[in-house]
Amino acid sequence: MSEAEEQLQADEVVVRLLGRREHSAFELKQKLRQREFSDKVIRQALAKAQEQGWQSDQRYTEIWLRQALLGGNGWLKIKAKAASKGIDEDLLQTAVTAASPDWVELCYERLCKKLGEHPPQSAKERDKVMRHLLNRGFRFDEIKRALAMHADAFAD
Repeated sequence: MSEAEEQLQADEVVVRLLGRREHSAFELKQKLRQREFSDKVIRQALAKAQEQGWQSDQRYTEIWLRQALLGGNGWLKIKAKAASKGIDEDLLQTAVTAASPDWVELCYERLCKKLGEHPPQSAKERDKVMRHLLNRGFRFDEIKRALAMHADAFAD
């Protein structure tokens, strides 16, 4: 296959992938490498997609962050997952600043989803809920405040 044919094929793959959902440049590179395109062809396909406005890491970051917040994730988990997705730390910070999430409120919503209207009945149950929220990426101080809000909201 000639280089021009390979380039055309790579461009088509990029368009097809972006037609399904947004992708970061990092993800597109990985997918093109899996299909064994050369690095030169990959660079050119990504450059074309970005020039045409088909691919934008900023747009991807904003959409990805919105989904992560709706999924009930805290800052620590979001930050860790973003790195694995190839999201630039500055882009992520800009998107978080723009979204300005209330981390305590998000933690409280996640807590209510987990517990409903029943506060933890024992230290063991409270520890289990705290581990769950820590695993979701919330900080200890956010969890403590959310637990206090929950206790106040559902106190008899």
